[in-house]
Amino acid sequence: MRSTERRAGMKPIDPNRIKAIVMDLDGTLLDEHNQITPQTARALIKLEKRGVHLILASGRSYPRLMDYAGQLEMKKYGGYLLEVDGLAIYELASGRRVKEKMMRPEEIQELISFLLKQNIETQAVYDDGLFVHFSPSMFERKKELRKELNLPDTYPWTAGPWSLLNDMRNGYSTQEYFHSLRGITRPVNKLQLMQEKDRIEPVYQALMDHFKDQYTIYRTTPSQLEVLPKGVSKGSALSKLMKEKGWDRDQVLVFGDGENDVSMFDAVDHSFAMSNAAPFIRKQASAIAGDHNQDGIVQALKENGFDL
Repeated sequence: MRSTERRAGMKPIDPNRIKAIVMDLDGTLLDEHNQITPQTARALIKLEKRGVHLILASGRSYPRLMDYAGQLEMKKYGGYLLEVDGLAIYELASGRRVKEKMMRPEEIQELISFLLKQNIETQAVYDDGLFVHFSPSMFERKKELRKELNLPDTYPWTAGPWSLLNDMRNGYSTQEYFHSLRGITRPVNKLQLMQEKDRIEPVYQALMDHFKDQYTIYRTTPSQLEVLPKGVSKGSALSKLMKEKGWDRDQVLVFGDGENDVSMFDAVDHSFAMSNAAPFIRKQASAIAGDHNQDGIVQALKENGFDL
């Protein structure tokens, strides 16, 4: 039984022409436990040994990507990181990192003032740390959740893409709380906004109404939004890398599940939305891969002629 659905008119994939495979992490390469399954890791390393470059394209910055890159031996085989939704490109073999731009505190004053009035968690993120603020009602919900999950008192209060409590200290070693713009004391890469699914949509609509011309705004998971400097996208970073490497549109495969992946779908001929992606994301891809919890990337590759 095929797990991959192909759009009418999708060009056939020639596995021998593929130079690179680009993968989002959360909801795409990683399963629900934030792990790369052994089957997926084995298959991807097999492709690297044949000369295919792996590219991790994520909202995360490099400290939270290096462990996954290591599991896939990407430094050895010439892999790349498209970090912070395309804000930076990291060439693992050489260690060369090119960063586009950051947001200075004075540039986001109006936006932060707006967000502090919302019932959400706001994280102002830089490479290896973040500033965080959450509303009083969110703090009460977090206390309830910590008790329900029997988490220790030392467990961080920060939310993640899928939960209101998530330990990100491995990548963001410095975490400081802020209550006004004065608490953000350095330039940041992006803002991450978290809230439970049914409560975050009105915040997204309000942001689009007031700030869409000033920033790039994405729905990255059902419970997370991201705000970046205007013009930054995974797709623009990927297009830049493809031009530098001389890769054509039909030589790169893209897998993703979030709104911040759609710009990459537009940069290539062969794009796959995971079956767990939202319907409006699946409509943008040229094919639908299986679920991220069921090795969806590997199944799609096998069903499109890759010998794995």
